[in-house]
Amino acid sequence: MLLISKFDTTDIDAKIVEFESKYGITLPERYRQFMLKYNGGMTPETKFKAGKESSDIRAFYGFGDVGYSFSEIVDMEEWIKSNIIPIASDSFGNRIVIGLDKEKEGKIFFSDHEKEFKLTLLSDTLEKFFTICKSKKIRPVRTMEERERDLIANGYGDMLDDGLRKCWQEEIDLYGGIHQEKVSL
Repeated sequence: MLLISKFDTTDIDAKIVEFESKYGITLPERYRQFMLKYNGGMTPETKFKAGKESSDIRAFYGFGDVGYSFSEIVDMEEWIKSNIIPIASDSFGNRIVIGLDKEKEGKIFFSDHEKEFKLTLLSDTLEKFFTICKSKKIRPVRTMEERERDLIANGYGDMLDDGLRKCWQEEIDLYGGIHQEKVSL
């Protein structure tokens, strides 16, 4: 089951139309529906396995001022020339992409940067891809104070330092506002 913390969907229909117009493409219908509902989103603790390919998914790209934005993909025109667009990213710089042309339309591929972005088919449809994704529910994020109190209570107060607090703060910033929901179209 794929869990996602969706991005802001304000004016998403207009943003999709603008993107399609800018690049002269039409998004596959099911992917368009996904974007209208979620505008991409964060997918912490999500992994997939299809055949010999397996990886994680950090996030699905979205439109606007979001954590993983299409606007950050500087080589989008190169992807489009290959009749695909990136829709998600893993932790290693690889991309999950969707086909745009008649031959590949709606199919999901893994694009491995270590293999010159060679494409490996993951699924014939977006829905099938979602079924091979497995997400863990993020537990409630403890505050800095709760973490410090627990560390001291367990006899490890001497481990408290700025480095540990910085690490904790990064986790709080990343996961503190996450609201995961099951993806459904």
